[in-house]
Amino acid sequence: MTLPQKLLHTQQVLENALSHVNDRSTLIQRYLAFVQNDMPARPYDSFTDDMMRWLDELERLYDKPTLNSIHKLALVKLMLHSLPQLDAAMAKHLPDVCVEAVERWFESVCDQASDESAVLDRNSDLFKKDLAISALNLWPSHSICHYEPRALPRGFLLSGGGKQFFRGICLLYGTLKNRYRTMYELHMEDRRTNPHFLEAGWQSFYIEIARRLESEPDVAGIFAQSWFWDPVVGQQSSKMAYLRQLPESGGASFFRLNSSTDADHIALQNKKRRKLFEQGEYTPTSYLMVWGRSDLIHWAKDQTLITG
Repeated sequence: MTLPQKLLHTQQVLENALSHVNDRSTLIQRYLAFVQNDMPARPYDSFTDDMMRWLDELERLYDKPTLNSIHKLALVKLMLHSLPQLDAAMAKHLPDVCVEAVERWFESVCDQASDESAVLDRNSDLFKKDLAISALNLWPSHSICHYEPRALPRGFLLSGGGKQFFRGICLLYGTLKNRYRTMYELHMEDRRTNPHFLEAGWQSFYIEIARRLESEPDVAGIFAQSWFWDPVVGQQSSKMAYLRQLPESGGASFFRLNSSTDADHIALQNKKRRKLFEQGEYTPTSYLMVWGRSDLIHWAKDQTLITG
């Protein structure tokens, strides 16, 4: 079956499973309205207060199997609504690699919705990503990250002292030409680890997003924040140095954000870093990475020539 056929078939199966819900059509339309109308202006994982209260009410009204089918049907309906949007993007010369990444992800979400044993948790980050991707509020790639249209937050100007403030101003009004309100924010996908997290996986992702930027001249670049862009991490573990060196070699800028003393921080899952943390020799520190469109596109073209 084609993707539209699979989605329509799964929709019918789920609607049959919800035949006992008298107002299911209105219910699903309300669900879609929250995601399609309210969520695009927000981070993918930030539900509105109204949506949270509405989801809470659903949990009081319906049993878990019914709730599970409601979530699945919402995902399928959103993907069906997104297919014309995807066709329109293709007509505007969005690179095939970006369209194929969406179709591949839609296939996987549809398979999950078809699986009777799959239980969805509306509080799960993975479910929130799938919900946003199904509405194309968040775009998947073939590799380690998803990305969503966001403005670059300017709080980093005040988080690293005077020199960082000056570098940040140069970035905003020089490199980005005061277009920092239209960028893509990256989000790692926890369901994709190695080989995607290895250097080749990151390189593949950056080349893919560069191709998209080349087709969208109004998008000023990409940004993200993570603890593994801390230069100390690369100094402590040479095997992780590529995480910063790769974008840095192409002109990306890095800015210090905040440190954390949380003993459960993800960076401390590594035994060496945990030991250093306990000895007071390492504190997980987040850094912002910003890569302007011109620099990223130029780097990607060089990489394509090098790798053939």
